[in-house]
Amino acid sequence: MADAMANAMANGRWQEVELQQIGTYTVTGLLSTGPTSSLYIGKQRKKEIIIKVFHPPLITLEAKEAFLARAKQLKKLKHRYIIDIQDYGLTQNTQHTGKEEDYAYLVMQFVPAGTVHQNISPGQCLRSDEVKRMLSPLASALHYAHVSNILHGNLHPGNLLVDTNNDILLTDFSLPLQSAYPSPDDATLAIPYMAPEQLQGTLMAASDQYSLAVMVYEWLCGRRPYEATGREKLLHQQEHDPLPTPGSLKADISPAIERVLLQALAHNPGERFQHTQAFADNYLHALMGLPLNIETRNIGSAIPTPSTSIGDNTKANKGSVEAAQITHIAQFIAPSSSPIVPSVDTPAASIGSDIDPVHNATTEDSTFYDPKAENGEESRRNPPAKFATPIGGSQLHDNVIADLCQGGILSQSLPGYEERPAQIEMARLVAQSLSQSTPALLEASTGTGKSLAYLVPIVRSGKVAIISTANKALQEQLFYKDIPFVQQHIKHFEAALVKGVGNYLCLDRLENERNGLQFYAKNREFTRLVDITNDPDSTFSGDFETLDFQLPGDIRGKVCADSDQCAWSKCNYFSDCYVRKMRVKAQRAQVIVVNHTLLLLDAAMDGFLLPERDVIVLDEAHHLEEEATRAFTITISPNSITTLLAQRMLKNYSLLSLQDDANQALMNTWQRLQQVADPGYKGRANLQAPLEEGLKLATVISAGERRATIR
Repeated sequence: MADAMANAMANGRWQEVELQQIGTYTVTGLLSTGPTSSLYIGKQRKKEIIIKVFHPPLITLEAKEAFLARAKQLKKLKHRYIIDIQDYGLTQNTQHTGKEEDYAYLVMQFVPAGTVHQNISPGQCLRSDEVKRMLSPLASALHYAHVSNILHGNLHPGNLLVDTNNDILLTDFSLPLQSAYPSPDDATLAIPYMAPEQLQGTLMAASDQYSLAVMVYEWLCGRRPYEATGREKLLHQQEHDPLPTPGSLKADISPAIERVLLQALAHNPGERFQHTQAFADNYLHALMGLPLNIETRNIGSAIPTPSTSIGDNTKANKGSVEAAQITHIAQFIAPSSSPIVPSVDTPAASIGSDIDPVHNATTEDSTFYDPKAENGEESRRNPPAKFATPIGGSQLHDNVIADLCQGGILSQSLPGYEERPAQIEMARLVAQSLSQSTPALLEASTGTGKSLAYLVPIVRSGKVAIISTANKALQEQLFYKDIPFVQQHIKHFEAALVKGVGNYLCLDRLENERNGLQFYAKNREFTRLVDITNDPDSTFSGDFETLDFQLPGDIRGKVCADSDQCAWSKCNYFSDCYVRKMRVKAQRAQVIVVNHTLLLLDAAMDGFLLPERDVIVLDEAHHLEEEATRAFTITISPNSITTLLAQRMLKNYSLLSLQDDANQALMNTWQRLQQVADPGYKGRANLQAPLEEGLKLATVISAGERRATIR
């Protein structure tokens, strides 16, 4: 379908259609139509978009949930070389069957582009350096998707777009609809590039690497390693025929490039590179004559591709997951089975049946609240095995009132307890909002007991909630005081406190400081911190605020986690990483406590930062505007410039002229800002583009650092 879309956009013409609306989007024309889907062009806020509507109607609930779950995964992929999925949903139409049925659709960014399949003629050979310019972005995009536990499974040159800047863009990730209703056109294009294990029904990250290597082979040699286009014949050739070496087809291919390519094309997935980025890196090393880093994959047991369509009632078997980075296409199962994809990279040893599935509100095989055992003490306090199906509105209302009123559970547990009418009324409104899935804006006076008024309905409802507070102090009060109270007296549930990565200790940076014999190693607080991390009985969570001593700010800055420097799954301390453990705990929790800044960053990243949730509670919501302004604003002042120079230790070199230049650049920046924008209250302005003076300022400081280093 990417080829058809590129053809229509290249011609600048599309057909008029009777269909005027898909979901909330206005349709302006039909780009192309195929056996399984149609591509429309539409508009959203005066911007053109592409809408892909799948023809097979989704009949069963399992089919709809499978599509929505997969589309939700793909929407979170934000990479410069991956076509952005902006929205998805189900639309009702009578066009194909004559009766009103649900059809799936995806909304994608509009990119005027052709495809690699169109740009490279059959039999055309590219130079090794030209192939590198195509391989690098594709490997980067695939590696990003694999680290996010999302596989492509549908790689071929027709699904690689080339935009007006000659950038390669990845599109058309596999969907459950494609396994249920395979398109003849798509099968003809994709099968010749499939790995042996994928042809046999098993998909893994190594399969995408193999498909990428087949395309690289074709670009270099003018043909694929095996010419067969049918599934059975191709598999027979892969298993019985020797693979023609690239050097035998094209003499100018170096032995090093040939070695890299043959490893990526290994028949056994375990003999390929560890990931697609390693494939691209070694190709670059071979091109530059640098030593290769040949490391093979460490693969756990494979997971078979489900043979049933998504409309079947049978569920895919749960199996072990490929090491560290892979989730199988068995993601297209009903939500009542195992989770589709974890949001956190988890080592192979920790992935398995011992990890609870991520909550889904439609789970039917578990219970969170048992009304038959309501009067029993055990039923109130024993933790459930899983999250529950949210209970009905009237039942939730009755349970919440029974918890908080005089003579209820709290009254029985706490001598001298007195009900608060305002608290009960607020809890009733929260329960109503939860049961009806409608927003609620509530204000209550001091002493009402607001935390309890929203915690009890959430816990009783079984829904997963993110509770956002104004600052970290309120976070800790909620997590260490209010939540334990509800866990003890109302119902046990899992809770997690989530902060920014800078609030957690990085073991790798700690070890670097200790082994580097820096002056911090002689500091008493630093030594205590090292002893705590080495104590096997320590309950330290990595959060600096939980230490029973004050860690100096300069030491904390040297050993705190830094997202820009974090190697994540490649780090030697990944299995013990405090940030990873925090995220894993958050995935399992029913209540996740954050602050407004973190919630706003999650919104800016389209929900990529925090776990999936059913409900968001904004506690102290009147601070939200203030926190949004602070979170998304950069402040420049003479004092900040002076502080920055001091932090860079430039004052030791008496670079007074450098400070003068920096301050002058600051003044020029502010004058230009006043010319291009009209700063309002407190000097705030929204900038649509970076200012040239900002770059000059950074250049001055950078040049000063270099001079200071040389002297």
